[in-house]
Amino acid sequence: MLVLVKIIITLLFFRVFFSLFLKEKIEKELKRLVFQNPGPRVSDFSPETRKQRKKAQTNQDCFKKPKSLKKYGTDGRLLDSNIDLCDCLEMDCLGCFYPCSKCNSTKCGPECRCNRKWVYDKIETEDGNVISAFPFSTKP
Repeated sequence: MLVLVKIIITLLFFRVFFSLFLKEKIEKELKRLVFQNPGPRVSDFSPETRKQRKKAQTNQDCFKKPKSLKKYGTDGRLLDSNIDLCDCLEMDCLGCFYPCSKCNSTKCGPECRCNRKWVYDKIETEDGNVISAFPFSTKP
């Protein structure tokens, strides 16, 4: 009986000692994992202000689709100067292309000029010689 009591006391002692040892080890590991000096950004972190900032960024104009600026009107004239310029870019040209299938104009090149959003900058040969250039300043 005395031996049994000694064994039980020994087991209890090892259990208590082992649990204390385990607790100390866990606490030491947790202390090691904690930031020593997290700085003001981590200590002042607030998820609400982050959500507000993100919502403000998504509502900015940079995410909205920009309006595409038309260069030609519904009648095929340049909107900036109201001049009926042929796609060969010659000011005095009366029309040197086949009649357009959409508007029947001889001043439209391969694509109709009515409501077009771009202009030809220059007409050049394959070796780079410029034959004619857009006579007006182009605005971005």
